[in-house]
Amino acid sequence: MFKMVIADDEHLVREGLRTVVAWEDYGIEIVGEASDGEETLELCKELTPDILFTDIRMPLIDGLEVAMKLKEINSDIKIIIISGVQDFNYVKTALDINADGYILKPIKIDELHTVITKVVNSIIMERNIEQEMELLKNQIKESVPAIRENFLRNLISGIYRYEEEICEKSKYLKIPFEDYENCISAIVQIDNYREVIRDKSEENKQLLIFSVVNVVKRVLQGYNAGICFIMNENEVVIIFNKNAQIRKKYISICEEIMSCVAKLTCVTISIGVGNYVNTLSQIHTSYKEALEVLKYKFYTRDNSLLCAEDFDLGFKDINHSNLYELEKQLIDYMKLGDRESVSETIDEIFQPICINKKLHSSYVQSICIELIFTASRVVYETNENIEKIVDSHANILNEIYAKENVYQLKDYILTVFLKISDYFANKYNQKNTTNIARIKEIVNNRYMENISISDIAEEVYLSPNYMSLIFKNETRETIVEYITRVRIEAAKDLLKSTNLKMFEVAQMVGYENPQYFSTVFKKYTGIYPMKYRKFSCGNLE
Repeated sequence: MFKMVIADDEHLVREGLRTVVAWEDYGIEIVGEASDGEETLELCKELTPDILFTDIRMPLIDGLEVAMKLKEINSDIKIIIISGVQDFNYVKTALDINADGYILKPIKIDELHTVITKVVNSIIMERNIEQEMELLKNQIKESVPAIRENFLRNLISGIYRYEEEICEKSKYLKIPFEDYENCISAIVQIDNYREVIRDKSEENKQLLIFSVVNVVKRVLQGYNAGICFIMNENEVVIIFNKNAQIRKKYISICEEIMSCVAKLTCVTISIGVGNYVNTLSQIHTSYKEALEVLKYKFYTRDNSLLCAEDFDLGFKDINHSNLYELEKQLIDYMKLGDRESVSETIDEIFQPICINKKLHSSYVQSICIELIFTASRVVYETNENIEKIVDSHANILNEIYAKENVYQLKDYILTVFLKISDYFANKYNQKNTTNIARIKEIVNNRYMENISISDIAEEVYLSPNYMSLIFKNETRETIVEYITRVRIEAAKDLLKSTNLKMFEVAQMVGYENPQYFSTVFKKYTGIYPMKYRKFSCGNLE
C-alpha cells in the first residue's frame, strides 16, 4: 500500500477527500491528516508518506513552502496541490518544485481520479525501476570478479594506453595499483599440460588450474608483490609491483611459486618473465616478452624459470647444411635395421638444434614430420603400412605437436625409428644374407677385372650406397676392403706357384699399375711382393 497524508485547514475538505474516493482501489492508505503547514511538515517527517495531498493556503506555512521543504528532504515524495485560486504564479511555483498534480477547487471527481491514477502509476514505475536498478547493482556486484579479470586481460593485451583510464577502472574494481610505477609481467604454465589433463574430467581440470592460481596468489600476498589472474587456458599472468623489483626479489618469488606448486598439486610449472616497464600502460610489452621467452622452454627441461633479460629474443634459421645428408643416412640405417646407427644419427640431427637453440619449435617439428613421412614412404614400398608398425599418421603428428621440449621430441622420434628399424631387421635379415653371398660371388668371379661398386650394385639390383651399407653391416668390412682382400690373396697364390713377372701378376688380379699393386700388397701383408715370393720359396710366410 502507498501511504498518503491529507493537509487542509478546512475539516470538511479533509473529510470529503477521505471519503469521496475508494483509496484502497488505488492501493493507497491514508496514514494522517494535518490542518496547518507546520503540522503537515512534522507529520510527513515522521510518517514518510509516498503522497502528500495539500492545500496551497494554510496557516503558519503555506502548502507550496511545505512542498519545497519536503522535496529537499525526500525528492521521491509525490505532491498533489489543491487550490481555490487560479493564479498563474501558484501554478508556476508548483511546476518549479516538480509537483505531481495541481487541482482547482471545487474538486471534480473525474479530474481527481485522473491525477491519482497518474501519481500511482508514476510511483509504481519508479519502484519498478528502483528494483531493476537494485537487481542490476547486485548482478554487477556478483560479476565484479569477472569484470576485474576482463579488465586485467584487456590491460595486459594493451587495450588501455592511458594511465588515467587505468587508474579510474582499477579504483572502481578495487585493484590496488598504487605501487606499480615499475612493474613486470610473468606467465605461469603447467608443464606437459595436454598430457596432464588428458584423462581428467572438466571439473578436475578446472580444480587443477584454480589450485595453481591459489598457490600463486598466496605467495604473492605473502610478499605484497603483485596480483595474478587467468589469461587463457594454462596461462596464469602475474603483474609484479615495485616491491618485487628490489634486488630482483621476483626471481626468488617465482622459484618459491614453482616449489609450492610442485609440492601441493603434484605438477610442475615453468615461468616466463618479461623485462620491467615504467607504467601499467606499457605492461603489455613485458607480457609479450614473457610469452616470447616461454618459447625457449622448447630447449629446456620441465620446471624452468626463463627471464627475458637472459635471452637474445627472436628465433632465426641456422645453417644446417648437413641435415639432408643425415636424413639420408638415417633412412639407410633404418632400412638396414641398424638400431645403434639409427640412434647415433638421430643424435647427430638433434645435436646442432639443441646447441644453437635458435630454431623455432615449429621448424624443428617440421623436420621431424619430414623424417616420419620419408620413413613412411619407404615402409609403403615394402607393401606395408606404417600404422601397423608404429601408429596412424594422425596420432604420430599429434604426438609430435604435443611434445613441449626438444628432448621429448627427440626421444619420440627415436622410438618411432627404432620400431621401423626392427621391422626392416626382421623382414630383410634373410634377404640381406642372400645379397651378401651374391656380392661375394661376383667379386670372387670378377676380381681380375676393373670392377667398380656401381658394377656390382647393378648386378644385385641395389643402389651403390645401400649395397655398401648392408655389406658393411653384415661383414664388418667394406666392399672395397673385400675386393682388395680377394685380390691380394689371389696374388699371394700366383707369387708362390708361378714365375710370372710382377706386372703380369698385378694385371691378373685386377691392377693396371704395378707400383700401386706393390703399395697395396705391402699395406695388406706388411711386405712387398718380391720379398713375399722369396720368403714363399723358402716356405716362409
